Amino acid sequence: MPEDAYDINPTRMTEMVSKAMPQDPEAESSVLSAMMISQEALQECLIDLSADDFYLPSNAKVYRAMHEMFDKNLPIDMISLADYLRSQGELDRVGGRTYLLDLGNNSLALAGWRRHVSMLHRDTTLRKMIQASAQITALAYDAPEDTKEVVDKAEKLLLEVTDRDVHKSEQSIEEIMGQLYLELGEMSARGDVTLGVSTGFPKIDEHLLGLRPGQMVVIGARPGVGKTSFALNLAVNAAAAGASVAFFSLEMSKVEIAQRLLAAQAHIGLKEIRSARIRKDQWSDILDATNQLSSLDIMIDDTPGTTVTEIRAKARRILHDKKMGCVIVDYLQLLSPPEGQRRSDSRATEVSEMSRGIKIMSKDLGVPVIALSQLNRQVTDRKGQKPQLSDLRESGSIEQDADIVILLDRSMTDDEAARDDRPDPNVTNFIIAKNRSGALGEVPLTFLAGSTKFVEVDNRYEE
Repeated sequence: MPEDAYDINPTRMTEMVSKAMPQDPEAESSVLSAMMISQEALQECLIDLSADDFYLPSNAKVYRAMHEMFDKNLPIDMISLADYLRSQGELDRVGGRTYLLDLGNNSLALAGWRRHVSMLHRDTTLRKMIQASAQITALAYDAPEDTKEVVDKAEKLLLEVTDRDVHKSEQSIEEIMGQLYLELGEMSARGDVTLGVSTGFPKIDEHLLGLRPGQMVVIGARPGVGKTSFALNLAVNAAAAGASVAFFSLEMSKVEIAQRLLAAQAHIGLKEIRSARIRKDQWSDILDATNQLSSLDIMIDDTPGTTVTEIRAKARRILHDKKMGCVIVDYLQLLSPPEGQRRSDSRATEVSEMSRGIKIMSKDLGVPVIALSQLNRQVTDRKGQKPQLSDLRESGSIEQDADIVILLDRSMTDDEAARDDRPDPNVTNFIIAKNRSGALGEVPLTFLAGSTKFVEVDNRYEE
């Protein structure tokens, strides 16, 4: 094909129409032969392969029959397999006894079956890429005015291909213990008790031992208690400790977030920052705070109505090749489900699916993901008004998916603060209501409302 043809038709779609999909029938037959002859090959292939890895329908039927026989503890040999396929009405469709006899007599297959398995994986990935490309092309031609739906579906199709090609993740206990021993040695030498991303609050880090890769951390609070302010404090503290932070705000704009960050860092009232009523003696503090914040590795995205899939794709780009990172989502109930998966009948079901998506994202990216969550209004009607796990809004699955659940509790009025069962004025109780890898507890924090900053009670200071 001449080189200039690529300029005319870069996708080569017309040429590809008549081409066969990537496949290797000989490799497929070799793998099936090894499975019939060797118990080791059988067990490993049943783990590493699926029926989709066999392009020829007859070979896929043979593989599926062997899988079903293995699950039923039936012996797998040429005669038993032929009998099983006959009982399913599939024997003639796979080539009859003659084909199965050829498979069972191919002892040479034992020499190269592992290599042939990798060849099947490769061809399957290529076929899925071709299929995904065709679907993406069709989506692009039929795209509506709003391309977000198309981009989301295209990304999902490609992720399905890449996720399919991921190498095995299991490790022997020997490898895991060896890594743990080395990590403990490094931590002991540093005198560090934090295993992951530091929150910047010493007492909280003592309870949580830092936020670790793969953890889903939920921070719940009533409106106005300060969950966004806490999340921004956490983002700055984590970045100052060396982490890369991807902050996704579905409620506030980038400018509003920047104003809050500057107020907290410069110890200047948010009202003064927003109104630009800055005293002359405050400008040096603002300049210092601006320089300090600018040096931190924090990326902010304020796209409204974004989906978990979009956040995962963006976070993957932001945190690529970063040594330590975390993702913060403000807040969970404002996330949108992917197009085509909206359920007008049950918002709780949608939130459950997005909660599960966040947990999968934390494992996939290998970073802690902090998701803020609203609490149900019933907490204000309950005696004592102390939040509980059951108050997480719209979904019990949030509690189930999360590794850590933190509930922020603060008195909203002077009358409420005067009660014996409520926190003192300006004190926010940091309630660790769930902690899969540590203890539960409460840590009192002082909330400096003017600058939207949290500090530990022992470290409080006057504005």
